[in-house]
Amino acid sequence: MDLIKKEEILPISKEEYKDLESIESITVITFYINKFLFGIPAEKIVEITKNLEITPVPLSENYILGITNLRGRIITAIDLAKKINIPTQKSPNLNIIVEYEDELVAFVVEKVGDVLQIPVSKLETPPEKIEGINKEYIEKVYQLEDKILLLLDIEKLFKN
Repeated sequence: MDLIKKEEILPISKEEYKDLESIESITVITFYINKFLFGIPAEKIVEITKNLEITPVPLSENYILGITNLRGRIITAIDLAKKINIPTQKSPNLNIIVEYEDELVAFVVEKVGDVLQIPVSKLETPPEKIEGINKEYIEKVYQLEDKILLLLDIEKLFKN
């Protein structure tokens, strides 16, 4: 996986993210859940860590694994597979720390993929039905050579 500096990432404001036509390309960090390849814009990702100590929270939603301490900041850890209703056999152990409106969340996933530069003109609206996944959290799709990249709607993940 190629490492990039935060300064090299093209920042996307909320308005630009809603109207992606205003920019030529976006940098996306990819990851896997089951057989699906997902992506999150790189400027939303604070860091990627492994094996954070997560303290369970009683009576929370089934997708909330608990809370964790990230350098003195308490954040919620979410099993992304459960959140978007994807059955999986593997135990997720990688944490993608995402920031949205000054709030941090650890999305726990199975495997991190690559950093991709995607031309905005090639992004498409998701099809009406995506087999085996809740389409509600998919904002755009991008056709790679051998698979489809599903770009997550971070705002909906945080709001719901």
